Amino acid sequence: MESTSEIFLMEQLSLIAEQEIGKKMDSVIPEFQKIAKIFTITEKDEKSPFRNVLAVANESGSSIEVIKNYIRYQVGRRGASEIWRQKNLKDKKLFATAVVEQIDSLSQEAQNIVDTLRKTIGYSTRRADFHNYLEDAENREQLKKNIHLKLTQLYLGYLAREHTALLGEKNAKKDIETKSRPHLTSK
Repeated sequence: MESTSEIFLMEQLSLIAEQEIGKKMDSVIPEFQKIAKIFTITEKDEKSPFRNVLAVANESGSSIEVIKNYIRYQVGRRGASEIWRQKNLKDKKLFATAVVEQIDSLSQEAQNIVDTLRKTIGYSTRRADFHNYLEDAENREQLKKNIHLKLTQLYLGYLAREHTALLGEKNAKKDIETKSRPHLTSK
């Protein structure tokens, strides 16, 4: 069982990690915007595939492998959303495959955050507990996994919002075009 001081340490470290995650999101956001446009996911006006994967990602006990498995499962499941099977016209890659690849690439971002934390925290009397915690390889690996999961949850949430935004833009353009066309009336 963890002591109160260990729990306090983990909460503080989690807050510091959250700050670093926030800084990284500006570099991650353009990636999901790019994938949403490359795969023209607005062809399917469905929000449930994104809600469903977000629910899986945010379940307690979820992990990166659980999320990736769920996404890959959607490709083969009868009756699943066509969004996951959407193909990139350029290289014929499936949207689901591209999302899984981007989730995998977030591992490097997570490692960068752990490295930044190690450099930032350093060793001082006030931060000796953090330093000692981060010097343990198992602790660093667990922290990296936690950060990777958080980045993935944020990534999927932003991807869902990007899909909604692109659909809204598409529908707004369609409404404008419809209103601007002269209507022919039959007598």
